[in-house]
Amino acid sequence: MRKFLFACLAIFMAHFAGASAAADPNFHIYLCFGQSNMEGNAQWEAVDNQFVDQRFQMLATTNFDNPKRTLGQWYTAYCPIVSPMGKLGMADYFGRTMVAAMPSDVRIGVVAVAMGGSPIEMFDKDLYKAKLNANPNEWWATLSKNYYGGNPYGRLIEMAKKAQEVGVIKGMLLHQGCSNCGDPNWPNRVKKIYNDILADLGLNAQDVPLFAGETEREDMGGGCASHNTVVAKLPSVIPTAHVVSSYAIPGNGSDPWHFSAAGYRMFGKRYAYEALKTMGRETKVAEGYNMPDNLKNFMTPIAFVNTLTAKSGSVLPLKLTATFADGHREDLTLETTFTS
Repeated sequence: MRKFLFACLAIFMAHFAGASAAADPNFHIYLCFGQSNMEGNAQWEAVDNQFVDQRFQMLATTNFDNPKRTLGQWYTAYCPIVSPMGKLGMADYFGRTMVAAMPSDVRIGVVAVAMGGSPIEMFDKDLYKAKLNANPNEWWATLSKNYYGGNPYGRLIEMAKKAQEVGVIKGMLLHQGCSNCGDPNWPNRVKKIYNDILADLGLNAQDVPLFAGETEREDMGGGCASHNTVVAKLPSVIPTAHVVSSYAIPGNGSDPWHFSAAGYRMFGKRYAYEALKTMGRETKVAEGYNMPDNLKNFMTPIAFVNTLTAKSGSVLPLKLTATFADGHREDLTLETTFTS
């Protein structure tokens, strides 16, 4: 009788423990990986850390000294959110925009692993060792060893599994390409990594779309803009892949690979727009959301410029440019629906 009671108690305790640790379906997790533009390359400004909604969380994928963060712990997503070397990047305003657009009971979390200069092979669980051994002194190799135990893919999976204990993985964000610029096999390499992540985490592709950003365009100062023709092939290789345009996103003006702080804000917003579209949600602020002033100024257009002079029968491209409350200007042509 005593053994029977003990067994019943053990079953009850196991059931109770499992119930208390159930993942929250309203905690939406996004996995982020790539090289320096995903790691973040522009110094954040005062406006970026004035206020970050606590509904936007980051899981530390390595230890941080400033601010102090511990591997495997969740934090409000103040900069930097990818690594101790990272700055303002793609994930920052992706998360802030998603929080603004989603219902108030939804939280957004990012799990990010990225290294400046990293080739895509460093995220292939079958190729990273050989790549690392062949390039032990590269900057990305040092970052890989210092922050991710020499196995970026393994760390991403380890932390993603931890995230699954409390939330649901809803998508992946990728920004990588300059270190594999023009590689015709890049889409297939990405496909393998995407499929490996899905398999290792027990996910279905239709539930976890991939959002891949273009590299800096040539007219914005980009040095590997040609890679965008390769990025454009992703949806034909991965049916659940979506390309995030870098059209009119400003570079930093000092090198041909990275974006400015304003550019990362704009690009992060575009990643969020693509994610919202896959959910069938409008790209607007959720009703009742009390948006902080620093985000409100960034998101609120105050003047539009769109002057066209055309003769009857002629054809002109339509463009829409807006100036926002914080003073920055954006070309909103891709986000605009024109009607006549």
